Amino acid sequence: MFCKDQSITFLKSFGYNVVRVPKADIQPLQILSLKKGILNPLGELSTLLLAGNQANLTTIRRDIPTANISGQKTSELSLGVGIAILGSIIGAMGGSKLGLETKYSQARTITFEYADVLSDTVEIAALDQFLADADVNPLSQFVSQMLEADDIYVITAVIKSKKFSVEAKKKNGTNVEISIPEIKGIVGGDVSISGQNDTTTKVTFEGPIPLIFGFQAIRLIYEDGKYTAFKSLDAGGGALSATSLEPLQNLSTSDQENHEYLILDGGLTNL
Repeated sequence: MFCKDQSITFLKSFGYNVVRVPKADIQPLQILSLKKGILNPLGELSTLLLAGNQANLTTIRRDIPTANISGQKTSELSLGVGIAILGSIIGAMGGSKLGLETKYSQARTITFEYADVLSDTVEIAALDQFLADADVNPLSQFVSQMLEADDIYVITAVIKSKKFSVEAKKKNGTNVEISIPEIKGIVGGDVSISGQNDTTTKVTFEGPIPLIFGFQAIRLIYEDGKYTAFKSLDAGGGALSATSLEPLQNLSTSDQENHEYLILDGGLTNL
């Protein structure tokens, strides 16, 4: 049985997949290509497909309050996974993560809480109509081959926040107390760090701009150059680590090998 990776599945209960390196420029209608179990960012759907005569590309609805996620906590994550996630968030906010693990050395598990969460999303029914009416850009030769192989995904929703809270527990289940001044001394940068007191069990990190930390996507199914259906990427089924949406054809071979990607939690088979 495949062993589930906490770093991939910890947003599953919220219905999303995790962005391992949170970023501000991930959005719906961006496309990802599947190759050997990983998804590489390619660019925008509008570059790949040309609108037909009946359905235009659906618009993105932005900054929708997401009450079902705001204030919710993840399950308890192992210390290693939790510190890695916290480090990626702080790094994306512009702070330093060096030495952070020493302040949580007594912890066995870490829990995250997301505040003031917003979502950007597209209407999938409208996207379905656009796909049915659109034509593949004739200049997209290699990408059109990936379409035919059902190797293209489209991001349909993202969740984002400027504020993340962290709580840690010891092996005996008691909370770990953290010194806010000490954490501020480590993180620095433009990251705001707060708690109820100078020593607290719940530390809140806030950055200057919202970071995308979760996403949803669909897999496009094509036959003979025509769109026929889509399949949703299961929540918790992958983790996006992309640092760039630069098209792969613009990258050198070595850059392509080092390009960050979405790791799928388990194998996929074309049907």
